[in-house]
Amino acid sequence: MRKKQLTAIIIASAFICIIAIPERLLALTAKEIIDRAENAIRGDSMVSLVEMTIKTRRWTRTMKIKSWDNRIAKKSFAEILSPKKDAGNRFLMIKSEKLMWHYNPDIGKEMKIHPSMMLQSWMGSDFTNDDIVKESSIIDDYTHTLEGKKTIDGYECYAINMTPKPDAAVVWGKMIYYARASDCLPVRQEFYDQHGKLKKLLTCGNFKTMSGRLIPTTLKMVTMKKKREGQQPTDEYTLMEIKDVRFNVKIPNRMFSLQNLKRR
Repeated sequence: MRKKQLTAIIIASAFICIIAIPERLLALTAKEIIDRAENAIRGDSMVSLVEMTIKTRRWTRTMKIKSWDNRIAKKSFAEILSPKKDAGNRFLMIKSEKLMWHYNPDIGKEMKIHPSMMLQSWMGSDFTNDDIVKESSIIDDYTHTLEGKKTIDGYECYAINMTPKPDAAVVWGKMIYYARASDCLPVRQEFYDQHGKLKKLLTCGNFKTMSGRLIPTTLKMVTMKKKREGQQPTDEYTLMEIKDVRFNVKIPNRMFSLQNLKRR
């Protein structure tokens, strides 16, 4: 009897030890890390209000933008709210149909954006058309390889190398994604061209709880340029600050329509 009781105690203790292991210590694949990061910062859907500040050598300007993103349906919509001269510009992406449009209120018509234009600057910022409407899926369009861990901005991070799949219509030759080992939240993304040259650098920070989730609330994109004499790396950049966000909200399908894009 004592032997059976001892065996039961050992089994129970082992089970308790297993379920008590912190989830972050369990082995994760590179794709699982990216998937956790995307789920954390985007959810299945999200509605957000952001402030974008564009800083160049000659001028600085700030825009307020509201966006609607249905990650499951792969549809995105964004509208500039201010300043007045930019307000009313709208952008629609329906990835399943590989379609993107820009409505310009100054001319009162929509323009189709060709896939070859996805790398172009969005409204003069360091973000591209692809960045704003999330045309590329970093989950589906890339192969993920875990390269180990590295300390980035004081955080122990997973380093993940992402290379495009052969049939993926993406704009980058590869990306390196750094996610915090503690919770898989993104800290940095590096964007390389087809020749392996670093072209853009995105840093994520100011982690806060918004809408019940801990997320990075600032996203700073820097375009790598030939260094001018006396120029610091942060002299020119685009800073996106999340002012409000709601996750997993039901977004009417009419939001992602040409009628909504062209509304007066």
